[in-house]
Order: sequence, then structure tokens, then C-alpha cells
Amino acid sequence: MLRQGVVQDGTAVRTLNQTQGRGQRGADWYFEKDKSLAISVLKIWNASDQPSPFHLQWVITQSVFAVLRELGTATWHIKWPNDIMADGKKVAGLLIEHQFKGRLQSSIFGVGVNVNNSAIPQWPHAASLAQVLGKNTDLDRLAQGLIQAINQACGTIHQNNFLTDLAEFNRSLFRKDILSKFEDDQQRVFTGCIQGVAQCGGLLIKTENGLETYALGTVKLILTES
Repeated sequence: MLRQGVVQDGTAVRTLNQTQGRGQRGADWYFEKDKSLAISVLKIWNASDQPSPFHLQWVITQSVFAVLRELGTATWHIKWPNDIMADGKKVAGLLIEHQFKGRLQSSIFGVGVNVNNSAIPQWPHAASLAQVLGKNTDLDRLAQGLIQAINQACGTIHQNNFLTDLAEFNRSLFRKDILSKFEDDQQRVFTGCIQGVAQCGGLLIKTENGLETYALGTVKLILTES
């Protein structure tokens, strides 16, 4: 639709039956018809509004995080770079794609949420909002809330708030300061403690070799059953 030039800034597309869902770096995304929610929101940028992709990642993820957190009591976290965790289980994920032509032209913010699923087979580290909160959520109302929050975040993001937004993102970070196991892009397993996200967008991990920064796609957190 964007390539055809038929959509305006702020346009949102949603479905209750996503058949080819995908996540970061081509990962599959589980979707159950009429129980999961998938949304894409378009932001068209003008030349004077040019936020960095990392800043956008933090702000948009925080906006989705805030909407979901209001739904009920749980232990809520953001797993770097943009997964939403409730009680240690992944309940939502974001996939952000940017279009450049000399400058940032537009961004598409994709959000997938496990909402009223009773089970998520073959995904031991995922859960639905219903499983965590013990109640169903109105899909239409949730969709409206997410779309509104994303559009509002796009309209208020400002470079002067770069460090403040990064600090807020880091406060919600999953397994921060907790000894964890990781695997790097060379399939080497190591232990360390997440310290936060750096201004360059990389994940700061304190290892036996000191503080190291890992770019997106070069490290993954190994989740284990608690």
C-alpha cells in the first residue's frame, strides 16, 4: 500500500487472522485466529522530523508496553530490543521497518500480541495476556488503544528527550543486573549481566572480560524455565 502511494500518515492496518506473521530477523510469529492481534501503523516523516531509528525503537516499544501494562497486574518488562514480557513470558513483540530515500521517509510499526489464547503450543517462553492476567481482553478496544498510543508517540518524540527516553527504556529492561546466559553470533555461550542499552542501540553486558556492547543480531538471551 505504501509503495502504491495510497496510504496517509497514521494509517493503521489490523487483522485477527494473520497467516504469515514474522518477527525479528525472519523469526516465525505464532498467531491464533480471533484470539491474537496484529497491527501495523504507518508514520510518514517530513524533513524536519528525523528521529534516529534507535530512539524510535525505545519510544514506540515503551508506548506499547504502557498500554499492555495497564491491562492488569503482572511483572512487566521489555526484553531487548522490543519484546514485551509479563511474568517472564513473551506476550507481545514489535517489528519496526524504516524506509529511507536520502533521509528517513517513513516507518511501519508492526505489533503482534497474544491476547486471549488459552495455550501457545511449542513456544514454552511465550504466553497470552489471558494466561497471565486470568481474564480475556477486548480485542477491538486493545487495538484502538495501541494504535492511538503509537500515533501519539510518533507525534511527540523529540531529540531533546533522547537520553530521558533511553533511561526510561532501561528501567523496564528484562533481566537487568541478573546473571544470565547468552549466545553470540558465533554460537558461543557465555554468562553475564545486562547493564542496559547504549546510546548506539547496542546491549551492554558485563562479562568476565568487562563491559561489552553487542549490536542487534549479534547476541541473544537464552531463556530457561524458572
